[in-house]
Amino acid sequence: MTGSGTILNAVVLPMTAESHIIRGGYVTVRDGVITGMGAGAPARIEPGWLIDAHDTVLMPGLVNAHTHLYQVLLRAIWEDIPLFPWLRKIYGAAQALLPEHFYAGTLLGCLESLKGGVTTICEHNFLNPNPDCAPETVRALRESGVRSVFARTIMDTGEIVPNCVKEKPDAAFKLVESIVGGARKTFSETQTRKLSFMTGPNTPPINASPELLRQLRAFADSNAIGISAHVAESASVLDYVRQHCSAPGVVAYLRQFDIPGDNTIFAHSVHISLEEIQLLKQTGTSVSHNPVSNMMLGDGVAPVREMLAEGVNVALGTDGAASNHSQDMFETMKAASLLQKVHHRDPGVIDPYSVLKMATVGGARALGLSDLCGTIEEGKRADLILVDIHAPHIQPVNHLFSQLVHCAKSTDVSTAIVDGCLLMKNREMLFLDEDRIVAAAQASNGHLLRRIEEKGI
Repeated sequence: MTGSGTILNAVVLPMTAESHIIRGGYVTVRDGVITGMGAGAPARIEPGWLIDAHDTVLMPGLVNAHTHLYQVLLRAIWEDIPLFPWLRKIYGAAQALLPEHFYAGTLLGCLESLKGGVTTICEHNFLNPNPDCAPETVRALRESGVRSVFARTIMDTGEIVPNCVKEKPDAAFKLVESIVGGARKTFSETQTRKLSFMTGPNTPPINASPELLRQLRAFADSNAIGISAHVAESASVLDYVRQHCSAPGVVAYLRQFDIPGDNTIFAHSVHISLEEIQLLKQTGTSVSHNPVSNMMLGDGVAPVREMLAEGVNVALGTDGAASNHSQDMFETMKAASLLQKVHHRDPGVIDPYSVLKMATVGGARALGLSDLCGTIEEGKRADLILVDIHAPHIQPVNHLFSQLVHCAKSTDVSTAIVDGCLLMKNREMLFLDEDRIVAAAQASNGHLLRRIEEKGI
């Protein structure tokens, strides 16, 4: 499902350069493709939707480079717990999770994301107690209309990993192949463009054996998919790799297995060295910085300043709602900015445009989608949002980029367009039944929590 239309009278932020701001600008879209942009009025009004964007900013949709959408069902369930005890709960929940929980949670997470200006999501899938869990997640992603990358990852070992989600590498590879192959055979061109795939070792090395790691790169390359992994999220993971793997750090360890690469995204990357940052740069590996989750779990502060200084591509992610509570990328941008400033005790350590770039350009690049989205340019797909800047908490506008990062809220997003399809206008969802999705998620949440209690998780 694609669309055509025209947006007029907007402040257009193409995100191609900090100085490139088009005031009183337009963007035209035909069959999901941006056909024109500029100041003033277009030579041609495209048939379809027509939006007068007075008092709004038109910008690329935000990219959430790392999350676990089903976890919206587990908001504020396990509070004030460090990473490893928290992971015991999260992994243990696999014993209670059913495919219908993944569907209901994922659809609610997509709804929340779209209403907050997120048009692209990387769903890092790591719990598969039933073969239908991943397909039900994919079904929800497809129905939502969001552009998505489904990273179906693998755990084959780990003391805290329940047996129901441990998989032999060969068996897991076959399941990933069936998901990817099935989609490529049955999806239309539009569906294929809007949903792509990754795989990966979930949290190496604590739940990924050397046997799995030795096979992953060849498997990913043979299936033309990328790799997503949790990397060096906590000090405890760093301690583990030093004690049990004879490696100075997680990135250095994964380099032995050729896991880093230009189609790889490492989520978190909090406890990495300057030498490992050089490895990320040399291999073209991207990082998803998830500041709210890192703060909530007390993990530490990722070396974002150092990574950006070396030219490492950094994207932004919310992580799952079980360690964040929300899928709010505006909140994530503000946290990313302020966390670096206070950590380095330097208010100039990171600028607002760089933060906004991580949430758009950096995310698209990290997910291998730079040809499709992340900027507003002729020939790219129309993944666009309108942000109301007339709100009292934004006015008066003195520094547009700073106020988008530090003042704007997810509720200021009035319109969301994906692949040219108008999904939300004036805060109203046009295709998703918001009340039904919320009610279904509430029911699913109650059912899941009862099962968790029964199983003593």
